Amino acid sequence: MATATQSPSTSNATTTHASNGLLSATVIAGLKNLGTVLTAAISKTLIANSLKLTLYPDAIIAPVPEIYASNAASAKQSEYAVVTLYAVATKHGWDSVTLRQQLETLSVNAIAIDELTRVYEDNRKDLVLRQLQLGHSFPHITDVQWRIVCDVKSSTSDSSSGAPHFNINLGQYRQSSGERVSIVEFVCNAEELQSLINRLKDIERHCNQVAIT
Repeated sequence: MATATQSPSTSNATTTHASNGLLSATVIAGLKNLGTVLTAAISKTLIANSLKLTLYPDAIIAPVPEIYASNAASAKQSEYAVVTLYAVATKHGWDSVTLRQQLETLSVNAIAIDELTRVYEDNRKDLVLRQLQLGHSFPHITDVQWRIVCDVKSSTSDSSSGAPHFNINLGQYRQSSGERVSIVEFVCNAEELQSLINRLKDIERHCNQVAIT
């Protein structure tokens, strides 16, 4: 007698194939909320707001209360899911066709797929530029602040070097807000500071020589 073999769950197989480990179960569930747990109108507003959060994470974006009015937990999960989806799609160079195929494999609501794909296609260039700004590059230092710290002898302590130390803070200004961000801070004495300056001058001379040749 022939025995029938049961195939693995179609849902689990397609989910694994679609995400390839790039999208977590939380993200997938958040995407599936769109157009189902959350109405089509709310989903559209949420996707637009998620795009703003993706492109301008340092900006002050006005809240949209109606997104969270009916089901705040699901809305927040979906918002996180959309931001993650666009980040993953951009990082791996998906075009709109690939994005749509991935979403269809995950059985996301059809109306939500249309909106997610449309927004991605319309803003793909900006998303790529944003991804390039993030990357894995070293921080871009554009500002230096410093102050002198001197250890003086007090009435309660006889131990004092009397030598000044320099507190150096390297940072940058955010283009979006003009806010200064501290990247690294360190303390050194006069000899160590002079050594650092000499090393930086050596680097400058080397760069100039390379540029000439």
